[in-house]
Amino acid sequence: MATRILVVDDEPAIGKLLVYQLRGFGYQVSYIEDGLLALRRFALEQPDLVLLDVMMPQISGWEVCRQIRACSSAPVIMLTAKGADPDVVTGLGAGADDYITKPFSMAQLQARIETVLRRAERVRSPQNRTRPLPRRDPYALATGTRFPADQPKPPSRLPHPTAQAAPSQRLGQRVREARLSRGLSLHQVERVCKVRWEFLQAIEQENFSYVPRNELRRALTVYTEYLDLDLRELLGRPKPAPSQPLIPPQFAIVMALMVVLIVVGLYLL
Repeated sequence: MATRILVVDDEPAIGKLLVYQLRGFGYQVSYIEDGLLALRRFALEQPDLVLLDVMMPQISGWEVCRQIRACSSAPVIMLTAKGADPDVVTGLGAGADDYITKPFSMAQLQARIETVLRRAERVRSPQNRTRPLPRRDPYALATGTRFPADQPKPPSRLPHPTAQAAPSQRLGQRVREARLSRGLSLHQVERVCKVRWEFLQAIEQENFSYVPRNELRRALTVYTEYLDLDLRELLGRPKPAPSQPLIPPQFAIVMALMVVLIVVGLYLL
């Protein structure tokens, strides 16, 4: 039977291209754009391998990988534009079997797919077989919600299961709308603001945990200032009240008139 591969990428152009090319190699391929729905699909289909993008809305590819690894030993290959060492370490630490940086050739991808499949087959061989992981639904692990088998499609806007306190639930949408209204691409903003485009994308998708903590504040400040947005308003914080003068204006006027009258009186004396 053909190897079953699940492709998870929030960019339909990339996902559909991968499906087309991988089917040409003889694989049985399915594609889904959303990380949470991908966990549900994984539980239903039990694919032989997962090709997983890192940058996705609602839940990152790293977290999807962790949830899959909690209940399955199926190989996972991360596909991402982030190739720095800390990003690779994070992906492998989440349980990924391999990590490919975009752009990549299909020949390289196929070779890596076959490599991790051979490795997984050796692990599953009788002499290396260990106690199997419990069959649990990774979608249920991620969301804390179970759905009956006859309801394959869960609600589309579930909260991130391990989300940290986000700056604002509407911040990303407001920023994205402001950028699109000016006809700007993420790469154009990257050149002007000197902020990596994937960090800008993470802000728009409200995937704030993807941006390093020491970079998030600067990225938010620079990006919103460039788009003429009030960051405090987007964060839902009240504007500071204008400072009140120590002496009320009316009292100051009266005091000034009294000083003038005293000076005039002294002069006349």
